[in-house]
Amino acid sequence: MSTSVETKKESMTVSWIGGVQLAVEVRNHRLILDQPVEEGGQDQGMTPVEIFIASLGGCVGYFAARFCRRHGIPTVGLTIAVEWDYAERPHRVGTITVHVDLPARLDSEMKNRLRQVLEGCTIHQSLTHPPRISVVLV
Repeated sequence: MSTSVETKKESMTVSWIGGVQLAVEVRNHRLILDQPVEEGGQDQGMTPVEIFIASLGGCVGYFAARFCRRHGIPTVGLTIAVEWDYAERPHRVGTITVHVDLPARLDSEMKNRLRQVLEGCTIHQSLTHPPRISVVLV
């Protein structure tokens, strides 16, 4: 017997502004995407790849802050640094390294628990278990 899991469809709109600039709109928020000047843009916003990487860093940071609050660990000074490089054939992000700097020192058991929680963040899970992607031309 199969159990159905109900999911909520989410959506956003990406609209061309001019040149290579795009506006992303979701809920009541608007974000400008652009390219560096050397790539033909005006450097008025982050690139799509930078937003992609930021989503992972932000998701890890959110899960880290929740973990810390739940366990009484200070969050002042919590920082997430994310590094990435590119791979080819096909051109894509090849590796991503997320550095989590906690203001408090954790014993090895708590570090392992935290690592498991962080690797469970929605973006990390979406990258390690990739979604089906369809491009539909209308």
